[in-house]
Amino acid sequence: MHPLIQISNLQIPSFGILFLIGSVAAFLLSILTARKYQLPSMDIIFFGLFGLVGGIIGAKLIYLLLNIGALITDPLNTLMTLMYGGSVFFGGLLGGILGGYFYCRIYKLDPVVFFDAAAPCIVLAQAFGRIGCFLNGCCYGIPYNGICSVTYPDGAYPPSGIALFPTQLTESFFLFIFCIFLLIYLKKSHHPGYTTGIYLCGYGFFRFLIEFLRNDPRGGFLFFSTSQWLGMIAFIIGILFFMNIPQRILIKHRNS
Repeated sequence: MHPLIQISNLQIPSFGILFLIGSVAAFLLSILTARKYQLPSMDIIFFGLFGLVGGIIGAKLIYLLLNIGALITDPLNTLMTLMYGGSVFFGGLLGGILGGYFYCRIYKLDPVVFFDAAAPCIVLAQAFGRIGCFLNGCCYGIPYNGICSVTYPDGAYPPSGIALFPTQLTESFFLFIFCIFLLIYLKKSHHPGYTTGIYLCGYGFFRFLIEFLRNDPRGGFLFFSTSQWLGMIAFIIGILFFMNIPQRILIKHRNS
């Protein structure tokens, strides 16, 4: 576990470094995916910047909302956690979508094709982010003594000295493969919005399953965690994209 990386006299959060690497990789990939719909490079980059800012704000806000009790009782520790990686991915996804849509709304662009071009890039950034989670020690798995189990040292955030399932690395591996799949599908697809639909359905379904193997403290309702409920919502929205419902709504709003 390496929550901090020492560079000269500076200690930099490892999650932040992986987040930066993932963001740069995503922006570079977006220049290639934008060619599918002949989108100008500057438009896709600014779309990504708007999405990035919205994503960071959304991820942090949802984290604070889900940990409002801890914020009230122990604000200093909660804010320190927020600084070193405390975030909720689905909050970041929602914030990123709103940020990107806001850019398209300003310049009367079709948000659907931008979402399609961004989908593989988001997945690539996620893959690096989960490696950051592994180094940080958050999002850890259930006790597990099988192949590829991980054991954190004393003083780590996860339970130390106990073999755990590598949920973070498992998700990262899935996301790298998923990114390649989305790139291939995007290249061959003739249906705007379907790449976005596959992303939402695929990740929503995977996230629902991987949550059963996580053991870190997190919110939930009834039999499922908060992320499982959000994963189900993402899956349903993805199905709507295959029915062309969001496409019609977004294009209508663009022209209004």
